[in-house]
Amino acid sequence: MDLNLIITKDIEWLGQQDVTIPEPLFTSKKYVKYLEELATKSPPLFFCHLYNIYFSHIAGGQVIARKVSEKLLEGKELAICKWPGDPEELLKGMRDKLNALAQHWSRDEKNKCLKETSKCFMYMGTIIRLTIMR
Repeated sequence: MDLNLIITKDIEWLGQQDVTIPEPLFTSKKYVKYLEELATKSPPLFFCHLYNIYFSHIAGGQVIARKVSEKLLEGKELAICKWPGDPEELLKGMRDKLNALAQHWSRDEKNKCLKETSKCFMYMGTIIRLTIMR
């Protein structure tokens, strides 16, 4: 699944609906840069963010996507909100894969991942708040 292609299709469709597509928030750009740095410097910390974002999109994202679709998009479901399978099974698969990876991490890396979770929620929370305020 090419995520960039999926997002591009959704943005193109929204543009055809006379929806103004805003520029990415500074905070979003900062978070992307942070994730790119983590991916090269500390894969365990990067995977912490990956899991938390994945989980939040599967768990809460499905409910939010349905509401947005019903209230704002006349029932249109955006491609980015579709999951290729049962969300619970996808989440279990992701958790199992990350647990298998984490078996090879040191206790120090695991402790850092626990602390990194708060950064993940801080970034995501800030982005959500700023998006809602727009």
